[in-house]
Amino acid sequence: MARIPYGDITGVEPELAAELAKRQPANLYRMLANGGSAALGYLKMGTELRQNALLDPMVRELIILRTGSLCEAAYELDHHEAIAVNMGMADDKIRAAVDVGSQSRLFDAFETALLRFVEEAIVDGKASEAAFTELAKFYSAEELIETTLLTGFYMLTSRFLQTFDMDLDEH
Repeated sequence: MARIPYGDITGVEPELAAELAKRQPANLYRMLANGGSAALGYLKMGTELRQNALLDPMVRELIILRTGSLCEAAYELDHHEAIAVNMGMADDKIRAAVDVGSQSRLFDAFETALLRFVEEAIVDGKASEAAFTELAKFYSAEELIETTLLTGFYMLTSRFLQTFDMDLDEH
């Protein structure tokens, strides 16, 4: 059960109401309705990371799944496992991203480098020189930055979800 009541999307400032109206009704957005300008900034950042993304959507989901798993964010995993399925990601890859990460033999050299980079960024606070160099063989500077920002954004999201004990949405 959530630690504070979910907000009412009606009655919030107009700019926040407009941002919330663009999204599916979900407990995450109902909780953000309590957040005023901080929630608005969060929503805008998420939109920018998705709309102006260089990263392939399947790659983005691998990053989000691994981040949600390492951050132990059940709500995040619940949503993004369904998104990955809808995008056509194989069930065994979804399970591997969540349960094993870069140690799985299911992933190719690029995916292994990506997941190692993400894992180290989360667990150690930054990717090691070796992980950075390996991913840089596949990615431009801009893609490395986007990967790092996306990982950080979903770490933030996971911490928010956990701090407020977000209830899973009904699907």
